Amino acid sequence: RGFVDFVKFELPSLPDQLHIANLLSKAENLIAQRKESIRLLDEFLKSTFLEMFGDPVRNEKGWAVCNLSDLGSLDRGVSKARPRNLPELLGGIYPLIQTGDVTNAGIYITKYKQTYSELGLKQSKLWPKGTMLITIAANIAQTSILSFDACFPDSVVGFVTNTKKARVLYVHFLFKFFQALLESKASQTAQKNINLDILRNLKVPCPPIELQSQFTKIVEKTESLKTQYQQSLQELENLYGSLSQKAFRGELMK
Repeated sequence: RGFVDFVKFELPSLPDQLHIANLLSKAENLIAQRKESIRLLDEFLKSTFLEMFGDPVRNEKGWAVCNLSDLGSLDRGVSKARPRNLPELLGGIYPLIQTGDVTNAGIYITKYKQTYSELGLKQSKLWPKGTMLITIAANIAQTSILSFDACFPDSVVGFVTNTKKARVLYVHFLFKFFQALLESKASQTAQKNINLDILRNLKVPCPPIELQSQFTKIVEKTESLKTQYQQSLQELENLYGSLSQKAFRGELMK
């Protein structure tokens, strides 16, 4: 017989087991409801975009068409030093955003894992808050917007909006529809990639700036609500973890 066969532990009474299961089940349901609310907010923004602007790839509403470069400037990030991970380049105060940070972010990039030192900054470039980042290698045409000044390598393109012609949130949502098209144009070498010319010459609808501004306000209000839901979700998940530990220690018995 194994060691486990001889281990003795206190088994809660059936009423206590039901009480614990009920508490944990309620917490699980609340977590699931909050996740669904967050998902529905994302769906709401996508459907609102389609209602206001139509499918941009087909240009359903017949807006004037322009090159993406007409809506703002596009340039690759800068990382001149080789190898890129030299210790003296890292560990400073300047946020360094990598391709994965863009891919895993939501509308806005709000966190980062690496930083540049003063030496790292000298061989790179600090882009301003509000710049939209576009991945051009491996994960193609994923976008997110900087919520702080940051550097990034040449596997990412920075898009700075011409505020007379476009709003960055409109352009960000454009890419949700053009991403598959751009990925199909990516050359396949060691990994997929696209170049600046493809992005700059991408034909996109150019609806009135007033309509883009209306959409921007809707996104900002929705994102504010989503942030509250995400904070609530984190609190619920923390609560579930705490309840699970207390149940294990026998502290939830009636």
